[in-house]
Amino acid sequence: MRLSKRCALSSNLFTGLIVGGFVGVVVIALVWTNYLPTSPQSNQLSFQQFALFGGPASAHSYNATCAGAAQLELYAQNPTPNPITIQKVTISGSGVTNATIYIALSNSCITISEAGVTVPAGADYQLLGYVNEKLAFASTYRCLVIFGNGQILNQSLIAQS
Repeated sequence: MRLSKRCALSSNLFTGLIVGGFVGVVVIALVWTNYLPTSPQSNQLSFQQFALFGGPASAHSYNATCAGAAQLELYAQNPTPNPITIQKVTISGSGVTNATIYIALSNSCITISEAGVTVPAGADYQLLGYVNEKLAFASTYRCLVIFGNGQILNQSLIAQS
């Protein structure tokens, strides 16, 4: 009788150690993952829309707003804690070589570098740019956008109406 009690006691002790060890490992893993530093955010913009619209060109002006129908639309999201500048935009193809875009202000139509365009930190941004050359409807163009963080968006687009 004594031998069977001792056997039962040692198997309960062994089972308790296994279950207790497993629970301990799970608790340590939960604490570990909760207090580990999070991975750094991406320093890259993400894009929801990139579109080109055909039509007549806009003219550079310090005293008149942009009036052309040839436009570039870009919706970007900046997940970083820093604003990211848009340094350069060029459009080429279908008879157009290195066209650029203007930004419309209340009473002017100026280049991106003159306007100092940035995608705000931790925010969404819509760029509406007016192209300085006529774009033909349904024609294909190569759009190149260079950002201050080194990111480059190089996309082939068809000019919509």
